[in-house]
Amino acid sequence: MAAATEVKKDEKKKVAKPKTPKTGEEKKVAKKATATTPSKDAKATDTKKVKKTKKHKRLRLRHGRLYARAIFTGFKRGQRNQHPNTSLLAIEKCNTKEDARFYVGKRCVFLYKAKTKELKPHSKRKSRLRAIWGKVTRPHGSSGSVRAKFHRNLPAIYMGRKVRIMLYPSNI
Repeated sequence: MAAATEVKKDEKKKVAKPKTPKTGEEKKVAKKATATTPSKDAKATDTKKVKKTKKHKRLRLRHGRLYARAIFTGFKRGQRNQHPNTSLLAIEKCNTKEDARFYVGKRCVFLYKAKTKELKPHSKRKSRLRAIWGKVTRPHGSSGSVRAKFHRNLPAIYMGRKVRIMLYPSNI
């Protein structure tokens, strides 16, 4: 009789109880428990992933800018008339007329993105990037601004945008 009651108890233990929905906190605890004890298969795949990323990781070379940053502030103008064939550029960290004289003769470029992609000379890929090249002609005023003439006049809508002043041709 005692043996029969023990068998009935074992059968009761084996019967699965219906699962009750877990609250948010219970789910978090269950996730942490599974995350802290990963299986052997998971460990093997993790090490493979690490090895793959190390193989494909490239060494990036770091170097400085090879141009000075400037802002297109407007056009040369008088009290009433504006001359759009000459643009005014405010160069970053250039505060005097003597500093501005260093940039006279340097090439400058205004970069913008167009709507359509075009094939560029000496390139195999199409790009939306366009450039308007120009040249710094002389200082403007006493606060470090310069005048520049571009091959095509810069559109007035681009006032306040950045222009790159290349550090060539060098006079040093």
